[in-house]
Amino acid sequence: MDRPIRRVITAHDATGKAYFASDEKLTPYDPTTAPEFTTPGPQSGFGVVQIHRSRGFPADNMRELPDPNRTLVPLADTKGPSCRILDLPPAEQGWMHRTLSLDYFVVLSGTVGLITDGGAEKILKPHDVVVCRGTNHEWVNRGNDAARLFAVVVPAKEIVTEDGQRLEKTPAGPIFDPPEED
Repeated sequence: MDRPIRRVITAHDATGKAYFASDEKLTPYDPTTAPEFTTPGPQSGFGVVQIHRSRGFPADNMRELPDPNRTLVPLADTKGPSCRILDLPPAEQGWMHRTLSLDYFVVLSGTVGLITDGGAEKILKPHDVVVCRGTNHEWVNRGNDAARLFAVVVPAKEIVTEDGQRLEKTPAGPIFDPPEED
């Protein structure tokens, strides 16, 4: 789970001409080791690379933003979309959780189970795509090697059932639900 990814970011200069703002390799980190953000080891539940996040929607492509990598970022921002890589070690199971977001996942490598709170499970392979619409769910690596997922998380309205029940996000604690900055 220490396999880096290459992130290339484009931007505009003051005249509107495009340029490459950065081109760098990002190594996954274990968010539970904050603020050191060490590379995931055998005891890590997962690794993450925060690729990008905006602070509004629609995104302001001219706004300077701090690099989200090696920071604590909420599972689902309320102020704008975010993009990340998740690495799951073999046989590792996450936790059942709901976010107030619309999530797009692509399995890049490995075999991953997606379990709903109703107990149903789908087994996903490389190139499978999941659209998770605020549902209560859990990820589990069903393979013998680390699994890698690409995720885009977009803030969403809360879900209200036909009888008026509001389905709230799962409290995730300070590591996975830190205070949001502007």
